[in-house]
Amino acid sequence: MTHHELTPDDVQPTGDDLDPHAADGWEVLVEHDPGLWIALPARWPHQGHDTARSWIAATVRDVVARTAAPTRAGKKWLVKVLDRLATWQTPNELKFMYLPSLSSELSLLRIQFGLVCGDREATLRELVLESDLPGIEPPVLEDVTTDSLGLGVYGLRYAELDGGLTVTSVFAFRSGPFDLRVTCDVGPPELVTANVPVARAFVDGISVVRAT
Repeated sequence: MTHHELTPDDVQPTGDDLDPHAADGWEVLVEHDPGLWIALPARWPHQGHDTARSWIAATVRDVVARTAAPTRAGKKWLVKVLDRLATWQTPNELKFMYLPSLSSELSLLRIQFGLVCGDREATLRELVLESDLPGIEPPVLEDVTTDSLGLGVYGLRYAELDGGLTVTSVFAFRSGPFDLRVTCDVGPPELVTANVPVARAFVDGISVVRAT
């Protein structure tokens, strides 16, 4: 069971602080499989839980229930991770953790958004390229399209972390009043083939719609 160190990527889209879900009559919606992804709290209450303690307990029960042979060490590890993430609440951001079971590779996905700013193409390229981690080389940029967000920019970023290489999938879109940046921890290079399609599938479920 391998779990990657959770390291925040602090580059955020330009824009005033927004409600984590809505601004100016618009909101960011995410359709995802709760059997694969854990939605991290952007605020309390969250998913019917008023406190981190009850949310952590319920989340651990869910993950354990879909784990073939859960261990006490695995459950303790998950409690520790969730306890840390439960208080990591930042403006203009939604966070999800990919963890189908205790024996799965963990990935952290972040949706950061801010009000539209500057030239579309230049801004989206900048959102994909910028990073506080020491990169090996700038990622090769590609066009990417989803039914809901339209045309965006995508790149795989290779960086040095703790003496090894780590890979991050980075997407950027302009939709409605927002510039969005989606980053997903892929892990070491050998996991690219398995984990990149997971991130791409998640991005297909993101939309920007008028709040109701």
